[in-house]
Amino acid sequence: MRRILNAAALTAVAILVGCASLPVSATVVTRPGTRVTAEASKFNPFWLSPLPPETSGQLVDDLLQQCGGEGLTGVTIGTQIAWVIIGQQEKIVAIGYCVESV
Repeated sequence: MRRILNAAALTAVAILVGCASLPVSATVVTRPGTRVTAEASKFNPFWLSPLPPETSGQLVDDLLQQCGGEGLTGVTIGTQIAWVIIGQQEKIVAIGYCVESV
């Protein structure tokens, strides 16, 4: 019985630790325009197929397109990873502000 309780406690701790996410950066913009957001996420089974490295660049291109090509400032890119028993859930979020013409 004690062995079962130890296994259950270890499983619960592994699940709780796997649900943690940590912010990687922050940015302060003095005169923000319209806020735009883009994100990409993917489940990576057995850690074999992560999001490609060019994903961040594609997200920034998407932000620029949302601004109509006018300009972009204050771009912040954050990454979240949640571990699951058979892999991980990855999410990349890009946030920026459109440059407003004066």
